[in-house]
Amino acid sequence: MSIRQIPVQPLTQEAFAPYGTVVDLPEKPENYELRSSDRFDFFPKLCTYQCDSGIFQIGISTIYQRPYRTVNMERHYHTQELMVPLTNPIIIVFSKNKGLDPQEEPDINEAEAFLINTQQGVVVDTGVWHWTPMPVGGDSRIICSFAENTSPNDVDVHKYPAGEVLEVLV
Repeated sequence: MSIRQIPVQPLTQEAFAPYGTVVDLPEKPENYELRSSDRFDFFPKLCTYQCDSGIFQIGISTIYQRPYRTVNMERHYHTQELMVPLTNPIIIVFSKNKGLDPQEEPDINEAEAFLINTQQGVVVDTGVWHWTPMPVGGDSRIICSFAENTSPNDVDVHKYPAGEVLEVLV
């Protein structure tokens, strides 16, 4: 067995740019529309995301504590995916895609891991390799949203070559 270890890194827009968009409170709020009252502050459009059908589904998933390892990656051909942790931070592993070639395999040497806290979220671009979030500090609930019927119709899962394991250093 061959184990490739990668560090977990903080989630910033610059570091995450090859994979999608960070959803976070803006560092420069004056650059965003803000609706305020005595009851709330609301940034109504921090980002947008797309799918081929125009119909999104929103779900909540409980992600169970487990070792910070994976032998698999997945991608979606027709939708971006929104993931937002609700109860504990999560780590997600990503690998740059080289296009939407169905013969493409995820490259274990290109993988990066990001720590996403409960004040952040990510929109994963179409075709980007990623895997199920790994909770930090106990089980975590997340909001997950993508095109309707993505789970049964648009999930391309690939294993790393036999014996290769990706381990995230926390």
